[in-house]
Amino acid sequence: MPDGLAQARLGHGRVVFLQADEDEELPWSEFFVEAEQCAAWLRHSRGIGPGSRVVILASRPREMVTAIAAIWMTGAALTCAPTPARGVDLVSYSQQTARRLETLGASLALVGEPYAALAAELRRVTRVDRLEEVLAAEPSGVWKAPDLVADDPAIYQFTSGTIARPKVVRISHGHLMANITAIRTRVPHDDRHGRMLSWLPMSHDMGLIGAVATYLVCGECDLIIGSTADYLTDPSGWMRNAARHRATALVAPASAYALAGRLLTTGPRLDLSSVRSAVCGGEPIDPTAIEAFLAAAAGHGFRKEAFLPAYGLAEATLIVASRRPGEGLAADEIDLAALASRHLALPAISGRASRRLARLGPPVPGTELRIVDPHSVDPRPPRAVGEIQVRGPSVASYLGAAAPAAVEKGEDDGMRTADGWLSTGDLGYLADDELVVCGRAKDLIIVGGRNVYPEEIEQAVERVAGIRAGNVVAFAARRAGGVTDGVAIAAEVRPGHDEATIRERVTAAIRAAVGLRPMDIHLLPPGSVPKTPSGKLRRSQAALLLGGEAP
Repeated sequence: MPDGLAQARLGHGRVVFLQADEDEELPWSEFFVEAEQCAAWLRHSRGIGPGSRVVILASRPREMVTAIAAIWMTGAALTCAPTPARGVDLVSYSQQTARRLETLGASLALVGEPYAALAAELRRVTRVDRLEEVLAAEPSGVWKAPDLVADDPAIYQFTSGTIARPKVVRISHGHLMANITAIRTRVPHDDRHGRMLSWLPMSHDMGLIGAVATYLVCGECDLIIGSTADYLTDPSGWMRNAARHRATALVAPASAYALAGRLLTTGPRLDLSSVRSAVCGGEPIDPTAIEAFLAAAAGHGFRKEAFLPAYGLAEATLIVASRRPGEGLAADEIDLAALASRHLALPAISGRASRRLARLGPPVPGTELRIVDPHSVDPRPPRAVGEIQVRGPSVASYLGAAAPAAVEKGEDDGMRTADGWLSTGDLGYLADDELVVCGRAKDLIIVGGRNVYPEEIEQAVERVAGIRAGNVVAFAARRAGGVTDGVAIAAEVRPGHDEATIRERVTAAIRAAVGLRPMDIHLLPPGSVPKTPSGKLRRSQAALLLGGEAP
């Protein structure tokens, strides 16, 4: 990364920080002067350099992006700590964050607003400095480029913990640059530079790597970056900013595009014709919801071919597969009975129940993927469902719940095969050499020997009037003394809707989608469905809180 940053500072691009009052825009050359001064201060005043591990806990992009660049310029590895979701108990959050820092063996934590009050708890486990004070400190010493090798760590990334305790991934500079190169090859970057707009949290790999890191080492592209908090306060601002700043590249999860589609149908006319690629990943992609977005966005000049679905995971640094630019969204419609009973993704038959899944393209250059039987690990043929395994130069060390000593050694937890394949825990298949993901292996619901994927239930329920889209979880439930699983639903409800009517419609939607009657339906107020800090559904946590065994 330091070599890439040194090259980028010579570029002609700019970075734009979106702010409530007035945006701040500066050329990369000026930005890197500030980052270099901060890197020199960290090196000479705090001893930060190769081998150090620095954690950033903040929310304002201006301070965060500068600190990220500065930390990499010292040769240290960084972690962007997940920020608390709205409504989270801050005492519990600060204790959890302190445990994360202790697990990492953090050398330093840089804490910015609005989290300064949490510094006392974090000081129990490491040194803490106020981020704003570090960035404003008088220059100290002269910055010198660190002496690094490809295997030196660049990022310690906590996974989202969707099915278990969050684990640590050790991403080296070699892993990071290999993945950035794959991104820039799949989405031709150097041929035509542009403007990336992102509001994603930098604690998530899509925000940190897909937006920030990829553009920090370019220098010719512009990076337009806003805060996640501002997006959550005003989701319609995302598309307004895309039009106002003539963004050519967007990146967001499927739920954000689905919400944007609903807002675009009622909002003012925008000009989105500048967008050349709209990358979508990080969570399951519902083709119907994305088609609604594309239909709404077309009225604002957005070209449907610009939509670019992708698949990735933190253990592979970020991206594993994506469709090629210009291909747009494609749905694979398969026979539901063959999927549920025979683990086969056969083309849908007219008049029979089916399921539509998004095609996610072939693996990116340099990465291999295969589908294997989850039990025997034997390769599966095309259109046979199995576990997705990944191999390549971006696949990092999976550290699990590692202690500092284990982090230092770069140990993994045995999830790799002897020949280097990483088991992802995701189920999917290959169709015409394109990856299609069905869901998480551990989230699978088995009813009478039939496999039911929670995603297909959740997508059906989301379309019920009064249900908050993106806030539905399906999980296995069992009545006391029962011998087989059933389906339970937890869904957030918009105020002002009749719950009895919603229950009837949810039941009808599930029966139409998968032919099952739900064993239990939990209707909850907004903000109740458990999610990871990056916004992914936590099905196992929902089952724990609401009862995996229905009464």
